[in-house]
Amino acid sequence: MQEGRTPIHETPEGVVRRLVAARAALPREEDPVLAFDADGTLWNGDVGNDLFEALIAEEAVREEARAALIVEARAAGTSEAGSTTDIAQGLYRALSDGTYEEVRAFAMMAWVFAGFALAEAEAFARRVIAARGLDARLHRFLSPVLAWAEAEKVPVWVVSASPRWIVEIGVALLGIPAHRVVAMTPRIEDGRIAPELAGRPVYGNDKPVALREACPGGTLLGAFGDSSYDVPMLAASRVPVGVRPKAGLLARAAEVPSLVVVGT
Repeated sequence: MQEGRTPIHETPEGVVRRLVAARAALPREEDPVLAFDADGTLWNGDVGNDLFEALIAEEAVREEARAALIVEARAAGTSEAGSTTDIAQGLYRALSDGTYEEVRAFAMMAWVFAGFALAEAEAFARRVIAARGLDARLHRFLSPVLAWAEAEKVPVWVVSASPRWIVEIGVALLGIPAHRVVAMTPRIEDGRIAPELAGRPVYGNDKPVALREACPGGTLLGAFGDSSYDVPMLAASRVPVGVRPKAGLLARAAEVPSLVVVGT
């Protein structure tokens, strides 16, 4: 497509043909990879939100998160009073209202498990995934793309703003290994989650940067996303694909001139 035009609608099989052609055009020494956003792209809904909502519902935010939550409350202009769950819930409302910066909010939703051992957080996430029926929400129509990548030994990476441990559990349902997940990852201190990230936030412009850090030397053959903050990763790929794209992504389609759309 030409810049400024509506993205072309494509079938998953058509996306595979585009990937085959783009791969054939690469120099032999380059190692192609595919990158997928998770929420809204590999499945319906947002597992980070699912996880956070369950944490709030169970009033399970621990005191280890309080000081960092107060810093966020001051930044977002929300209440610092009440329990740790009250403060976290106020921040979630501010995110919904648009008064809490998304990148900070998504980072908080990972480190808000401060005080949990990672195994505890993983067990909590497994309960949430089962309760929210993630298996039935998977975008199975992407199977031809994933099958092609497996057959051709093109590594599939998942780059997400949700907490790493729930994304790892989710992508396992699609046969994607945990070591190919790049997501919001809190620091671990004395065996427990600390109230800060271990590295950069995996969001917006930092998505392709985080992928390059995790996969140095890889050539981004195809990228798949659904929202406006996937634009930098999509623009960095040879075959950018909007998966059931939200209005925010479509509004920025001119920034990704070769964007195609599947699943609508």
